[in-house]
Amino acid sequence: MRYARVLYALAVEKGLHQQIYNEMQILSQSFFNVPDLSRTLSNPMHTTEEKLSLLATASGNNISSLLSDFYRFVIKKGREEFMIFIAMSYQDYYRMKQHIVVGKITSVLPLKEESLAKVKQLIKSNFDSTINLSTEVDPSIIGGFVFEVNNYRMDSSIKTELQNIQKELIRP
Repeated sequence: MRYARVLYALAVEKGLHQQIYNEMQILSQSFFNVPDLSRTLSNPMHTTEEKLSLLATASGNNISSLLSDFYRFVIKKGREEFMIFIAMSYQDYYRMKQHIVVGKITSVLPLKEESLAKVKQLIKSNFDSTINLSTEVDPSIIGGFVFEVNNYRMDSSIKTELQNIQKELIRP
């Protein structure tokens, strides 16, 4: 978290905090898409330049000079194996500072834009934040919806209701 906070402070100072956020999102996704990335970064057989190149590629290639310098610093300190955690921490810290919450709504059918706009407005008024809302279509929930934001989960799906009824009927 220390590294993420320092990077954020430097990025704000240079007006690059949004760009670094985007690059950290790409880097995080790269870690999830390529499970061996972390192990490769921590391999002492690779040179600093190879590790820098790997991180730059994993961050979307055309990265800011600030991020490139930051990567060099992290590698010099021998902390490259923790880059996934630094990237995730930066994103969390950025969202906290920018008052952004991340949410997801799952429904049987795609939601209309006006429904999504109402959900976003509700979140904005209740959390005093803007929301980065993703949607997912999942026919297995049968009906209703599942809404998740931060650590809050509201499950109003028919699937869950049926499971709850089944548990009640089976309970001795």
